[in-house]
Amino acid sequence: MTATIAEPLLAQRPVLHFTPPRGWMNDPNGLVYFDGEYHLFYQYHPHDRVWGPMHWGHAVSRDLVQWEHLPPALAPDEQGACFSGSAIVDRHDTSGLFDGKPGLLAFYTVHREADDDPSDYVQEQCLAYSRDRGRSWQKYAGNPLIASPGFKDFRDPKVIWHEPSRRWVMALACGQTIQFHVSENLRDWRLASEFGAGQGAHTDGPWECPDLFELPVEGAAPGEPATRWVLVVGVGAGEQEAFGSFTQYFVGHFDGQRFHNDHPAETARLMDEGRDFYAVQSWADVPAEDGRRLAIAWLNNWLYANQIPEAGWRGAMSFPRELGLTATPEGVRLRQAFAQEWQARAGASDPALAPAELTAGRHTLVAAGARVAHGRLVLELAPDAVIALDLQQGDHQTLRLARDGEGVRISHRRAGENGVAEFDSHFPHDQRVGRLAGSRVELEWLVDGGSLELLFDGGRLSLTHLSFVDPAHRPVMLRVEAGACRVMDCRYRRLDT
Repeated sequence: MTATIAEPLLAQRPVLHFTPPRGWMNDPNGLVYFDGEYHLFYQYHPHDRVWGPMHWGHAVSRDLVQWEHLPPALAPDEQGACFSGSAIVDRHDTSGLFDGKPGLLAFYTVHREADDDPSDYVQEQCLAYSRDRGRSWQKYAGNPLIASPGFKDFRDPKVIWHEPSRRWVMALACGQTIQFHVSENLRDWRLASEFGAGQGAHTDGPWECPDLFELPVEGAAPGEPATRWVLVVGVGAGEQEAFGSFTQYFVGHFDGQRFHNDHPAETARLMDEGRDFYAVQSWADVPAEDGRRLAIAWLNNWLYANQIPEAGWRGAMSFPRELGLTATPEGVRLRQAFAQEWQARAGASDPALAPAELTAGRHTLVAAGARVAHGRLVLELAPDAVIALDLQQGDHQTLRLARDGEGVRISHRRAGENGVAEFDSHFPHDQRVGRLAGSRVELEWLVDGGSLELLFDGGRLSLTHLSFVDPAHRPVMLRVEAGACRVMDCRYRRLDT
């Protein structure tokens, strides 16, 4: 039976997940920490609930959970709309825009369409600056910093400081590749190299929203580098792609000029195996004593983004995640964890199923779920066992785990329709999404209004999906469809709403 999604369910906003005050939201951009505040900018159309002329929406937070909405930071003008980009703290006034004091710089793409043909456009890289902790912004008089190179898809500047080479680096999405530009003064840029031809995954859609950062490697073998660089790339939805938009990452080395991929060129690593984790960006200038690489994604997919249910606003972000690298027999892999700030909302643990051996039939893990909750489950699967989990989503989402001789296969089914053709044809799916080695399954999840985020195996595999149903008061169920399993650990905590 196909489940029908009702608009009124969205009247209750997510608690943990950021949403715009009204209108349309897509990519996070300009993430930066400054003077005790996390700044979250985002692609924003305040005047409608579908994609349109892009502004930079703006919010700040001190705890990554409660956000204060501020007026839009950037708005379209005669140069064009304001597409995605990044922000940094110019601590030493390298740009010369702050009279010797620290200030905030935002690098963005201006998008200018031809009057008679929206498919004909120019994209250039621009700069804006703030002298008052991000409360007001001025566009740089010398824009554009980098003019159009003569092709259309040229956008999403990510600017970082590269300490070994003592200069600034800008990663730019350029069609199906990433260009790296370098600068000493943050205003004058020159092309250093290009990466991407024949590397990783490509679709008919462009590469987008790059990110670039260095992380320590947990479990690095003696003689191996203690750190690696990570290049994150959004892959746009091609017209023939059933999966839609997704995010891939590369692990390798970066010398301040070129990125060197550690893995075979054809290898594609997904940051998330789900359908709704796109345009990933990480926060710049998080204090060194914090020691975390924090990132967030747009919780949506371009195949149906303009058609998801809305209630005066449309679009949400994932909950922030802490990123790390870990050494595995297959090479260095990204791992993710929910940012620890969710725990400030956590109440006492709900009664959950005690360790037990389970055989055929339905078993209740938690008697009555909550609309906002965190769960943890550890299972040991017997040979040939098949397990189905309904994590407060009823028949809308089902997670299936099947053990075979090679480990545990993971598949996911999602149902739902709202009467809009684009949504009804792409939102429902039934797909295999990953595999775990061995027989043990470690699962952690966050459920909130409109979403379900899952992390497996200590965050080495991630699965994120929109879910437009109200899970409150539904039991959390486990069905043993074949064989048997043992529940090793089961915990469940409601979160303050």
